[in-house]
Amino acid sequence: MIAESALIRHQLLILNRGRKRAPNLHFTDRITAGLLTLFISQARILRSAIVLKPSTLLGLHNRLKRRKYRMLFSPQRGRRPGPKGPNQKLIDAVVAMKRRNPRWGCPRIAQQMALAFGVEIDKDIVRRVLSSHYRPASDSDGPSWLTFLGHAKDSLWSCDLFRCESAILRTHWVLVVMDQFTRRIIGFGVQCGNVDGAALCCMFRRAICGKILPRYLIVIPKEVFMV
Repeated sequence: MIAESALIRHQLLILNRGRKRAPNLHFTDRITAGLLTLFISQARILRSAIVLKPSTLLGLHNRLKRRKYRMLFSPQRGRRPGPKGPNQKLIDAVVAMKRRNPRWGCPRIAQQMALAFGVEIDKDIVRRVLSSHYRPASDSDGPSWLTFLGHAKDSLWSCDLFRCESAILRTHWVLVVMDQFTRRIIGFGVQCGNVDGAALCCMFRRAICGKILPRYLIVIPKEVFMV
């Protein structure tokens, strides 16, 4: 108990040392904290943990999260590099064909590229090129997005699915359902681990449980990493 009280008092002295910024730990501070923990039981060490600011804890969590996904998805050393993406000429040709034929989809653009230029290109490559380099013209005569939302009052919901990491780096998927007109949150659905079609349906049913269903639903899939 004496060692625990001395450790907590030493932590308070360290925190009072710097008012406007995080205090710097000296060599004597580290030695003192290490020696005092030798006289404290393992069950009470967690109760005497070093006091951290929220910004310090969030910064540590972000670094651990980046390291986790770097270890999971980064290529192993020693492997040969994969194939390169399409060159700039092919990208310009795909974008130009889409602008001249805005109603064409990715499979037809890939077929026309093979017929016109003799270039075998997959429809998934066309989709990635268009998502990165093609922006449709904004001078259309149709109704604006705000006008559409005004006419869809109380009948349009949006569904957003994103991924977040807990404090112990466990992956959770969160499904949010929101009313587009009033910006009111309808409900949440949380799933720990991987998500398949059945789990996504269960999350959606939990989010809209007891609510009156709208006429339209917009799905906005994306990933956001957060605490």
